Amino acid sequence: AAGDRIRIMTVHGAKGLESEIVILPDCADYDPPERSTVMPADEALPMWTMPAGQRPPEMEQRALARKEQRRDESLRLLYVAMTRARAMLIVAAAGETKLATDKGPKATTDLGWYRLVERGLAQLAPVEAGEQGKVYRFGTFPGPIPPKGAQPPPQDALQGPLPDWVTNPHRPPDHRPALLKPSDLGGAKALPGDEGADMAQALAHGTALHLMLQHLPGAPPDLWPALAATLIDDAALRSAALAEATRVLTTPALAPVFAPGSLAEVALTGDLGARRMVGSLDRLILTDTQVSVIDFKSNRLVPASPAEVPEGILRQMGAYAHLLDQIYPDRRLSLAILWTRTAELMPLGRDILREALARSTIP
Repeated sequence: AAGDRIRIMTVHGAKGLESEIVILPDCADYDPPERSTVMPADEALPMWTMPAGQRPPEMEQRALARKEQRRDESLRLLYVAMTRARAMLIVAAAGETKLATDKGPKATTDLGWYRLVERGLAQLAPVEAGEQGKVYRFGTFPGPIPPKGAQPPPQDALQGPLPDWVTNPHRPPDHRPALLKPSDLGGAKALPGDEGADMAQALAHGTALHLMLQHLPGAPPDLWPALAATLIDDAALRSAALAEATRVLTTPALAPVFAPGSLAEVALTGDLGARRMVGSLDRLILTDTQVSVIDFKSNRLVPASPAEVPEGILRQMGAYAHLLDQIYPDRRLSLAILWTRTAELMPLGRDILREALARSTIP
């Protein structure tokens, strides 16, 4: 909608925009032929179109009504086109520009914008000027219209001091550190003895499980196997993840986590010190007074208490708490881990998370 550039646009495309100068370059007479072979009607039956002069009275009336509709739409478009100009409107045409007459129903030449504008301009006492054909102008201009064949000003007269950006290269953009993730804060993510497992297989299982816990809760249980097949191609991986997801989703104590109104895979961003952090919450439950965050962990070895939770997980949850405090400072915040292996929910205290976040290492 702004900038020093020339735009070539349809009237429809220019709606809502303005420019200092608007040129309507092709405003000669416009009388589109009737190309449809069927003449529609709002209530009556459609009719096959016949040539002019051979139409029965009802068909002729419909044809005239359609021309009237096209004329009205053309006038609406002309209004839009003319009102795009902020300072100068130039209307031009090449070809026939006959004045509309009063002969018969509204003449189709009323669709020619040039004559419509000229007819309105004639009421404003325009000045005829220039030798470039016939030019009418109305308004205040900085100078006379140059005569046909006038020599343009010397090239040197068009040039002034060059702006600095022409000769000076632009300085490189300011370096911005990469976005930080809650999982980037260091610390172990698993208990001793669990870290030696096949990490690629564990990661694939965790990804499959997260997908199912995201998409299955909104579907009837009898459709879970079919839905799981659309999410995971590998049959063995799908079978193990579906069994674990089913156990979680059918545990009565966990029903509030997946109840209607809870949110899945919620994007989160905020500042951690001087760095911008982005993350995603597995499950978020919002009320007017409370914010509840549940993070899914598919570790093979499950800690017995919050004090035994791996340091990296505590730092990650502490980062979530830090970001959510910025977004919801007036609501009570609770965080918990859902251990999918045992289908158990483990609430985490704010103090243990705050201390873990303070020990974090920011790359």
